[in-house]
Amino acid sequence: MGRPLTKDINGVRVLGTFGTNAAGDTSAGIRVSGRFGGVTNNDYFLVKQRGAKTYIVSRDGTNMRLGVLAPAVTSDSDIVVLGSVEGVTPGNIAIAKFTKRIATDFSGNRYKWYLSNYEDSSGDTLVLIPV
Repeated sequence: MGRPLTKDINGVRVLGTFGTNAAGDTSAGIRVSGRFGGVTNNDYFLVKQRGAKTYIVSRDGTNMRLGVLAPAVTSDSDIVVLGSVEGVTPGNIAIAKFTKRIATDFSGNRYKWYLSNYEDSSGDTLVLIPV
């Protein structure tokens, strides 16, 4: 699985942080899109890492679902995390695998990453990939 994903390179918590983010706002952690029971939502959060590409996700901190990183939400249990080049929202790089310091896209490109304190218009804390 590599280095487990708990905090980003700046020490900001990534998993299981419902309630407030690093900036003290109401959303926290990494927000993902997912489809469960045939319904697609973009307001799931990563709660717990089960493998390099597999995560427990939740919308409310109570109801948990198993999700697998995918380039697009095409079937149940797919989750999508989009990395963003700094200043670009929405994110544009689909992440295939996370480690503590490196995000790998579906083409095999590797990026250092961190969470921003900046939130986009939907209130998401962004996964930033510096250029």
